[in-house]
Amino acid sequence: MTTSDRTHLAAPPLPPGRSSLVVTGFMGTGKTEAGRRAARLLGRPFVDLDAVIERRTGRSIAEVFQQEGEDAFRSLERTAVADAARLSGAVIATGGGAPLDRTSFARLAEDAVVAVLTCEEPELLRRLRHDRDRPLLTHDPPGRITLLAERADAFAAAGGSLDTTALDPEQAATALVERFRSTTSAATEVRIAAGSSTVVVGPGTVAELGFELRRAVPEATAAAVVMDEAVEDTAGASVEEALRRAGMPVLARAVVPAGEGAKRVETTAGLWNTFLACGLDPTGVVVAVGGGTLTDVAGFAAATYLRGVALANVPTTLLAMVDASLGGKTGIDHGGRKNVVGAFHDPVLTVADTTLLGPLPIRLIREGLAEVVKAAVIASPLLFELLEGDARRVLADPALLAWVVEQAVRIKAAYVSADPRDRHLRHSLNLGHTFAHAIEAATAYATAHGEAVAIGLVAAARLGAAVGVTDPGMAARLEALLVRLGLPVTVPDGVDPAALLEAMTADKKRRSGRAMFVIPAPGGVDLVEDPSPDEVLRALRPEAAT
Repeated sequence: MTTSDRTHLAAPPLPPGRSSLVVTGFMGTGKTEAGRRAARLLGRPFVDLDAVIERRTGRSIAEVFQQEGEDAFRSLERTAVADAARLSGAVIATGGGAPLDRTSFARLAEDAVVAVLTCEEPELLRRLRHDRDRPLLTHDPPGRITLLAERADAFAAAGGSLDTTALDPEQAATALVERFRSTTSAATEVRIAAGSSTVVVGPGTVAELGFELRRAVPEATAAAVVMDEAVEDTAGASVEEALRRAGMPVLARAVVPAGEGAKRVETTAGLWNTFLACGLDPTGVVVAVGGGTLTDVAGFAAATYLRGVALANVPTTLLAMVDASLGGKTGIDHGGRKNVVGAFHDPVLTVADTTLLGPLPIRLIREGLAEVVKAAVIASPLLFELLEGDARRVLADPALLAWVVEQAVRIKAAYVSADPRDRHLRHSLNLGHTFAHAIEAATAYATAHGEAVAIGLVAAARLGAAVGVTDPGMAARLEALLVRLGLPVTVPDGVDPAALLEAMTADKKRRSGRAMFVIPAPGGVDLVEDPSPDEVLRALRPEAAT
């Protein structure tokens, strides 16, 4: 395979989410411990950027300084700061020198609350007098305190100060939380722009659906609700109540059978008939409530009825929240192929209420997390590392899961905004999917989509390593993470390799008749066109390769 067979797609900037709390300041002021405790009080993830650098290099900060020098460390620190700037809603503790690079620190501080911890010099010397793990203190601790004066301007420009001289870590954390809450909204939801759409993410947001819809479509007069039969008595009923509370008449409720079998032209025609019978006109809104299959078929019905009426999505599965309900792709299956008939039809509003995930079987949560892992690989290295460290807690902690949804939605929204009609950059979102679609087809859809994506992600990393683009260790890291999340990473036994190749040949994601694969690459992904059948099979089943 030659370089000309590859195209690099860089990850785009991400839209804002909830504000982060950034804790910085001179060494010894208590950034790490106060930041960690503040994160616990706020129910937010905690990121210690010095620990990130140590994890990435496999060495202590002192060893990095000793072996490579301060300039090399500052380069690693800039990368860590840039990666942290792609997160939202976290508590982030930086190294004491991070504000010196004002350009990178300004990106981290944008939309964040920054607290610069300070401490009076005598107390600082007392705290540091026995500390020999800090490289800048190794030879002359009192003399190195002069760095504090040298950095004074950078710290002053970074944000407001918090004196920790007389505070223990818990008191400092409490002061940080009070400052953060006094500066930011107490709302747990976040509004994210995805092209022409608005996505509202957070617990309990369905209750405000009607009012959000009136804000998004002031001219809307009535709604027709299309719901998956699996949520008719739960999310479906909540949606109807929320619409009525906002004074939005519900003209009809259509219940669609669960499963991929509903994505047929007959289902779509049935929805058209329902819309006609209830008198839905161009001022009406179709509200789709369910998983990705439901939002696909209901969205397609909305796109084609009266040449297009407004659509609002209320995804009820994790996979739908982070992927299927966002971006305007709608469609049905035909001729034995998935989504071969469809249209782009952007929802005016998507409400991702994370409390709807509570009753779901754990298998459906795991499926959605495969798409979250994909999003992290293509656009957020620190999200990927946080998932590696907290994989099991994501499955058990609703607050952490809601935060993960926020990150994944921001990533999907960035690609949708940059490439609304999937012409180029948005192809990045297909990482692992050419493999996944082939696995689904070759197993007659006995393998669920999220599970197939998990297998496809590992295969894509192997293919990327084989062509010299992807870090050789990425496939093993992905495999370990996905296994901890309870997802499969190998092709099911008994699947015919020829059937896999045939399915990939038929995949709709082809360009000029050539199969297209997405592989992880530094700063984004590479598109690889037409790798050899042997390369593809070796990526999927390395143990069976000849």
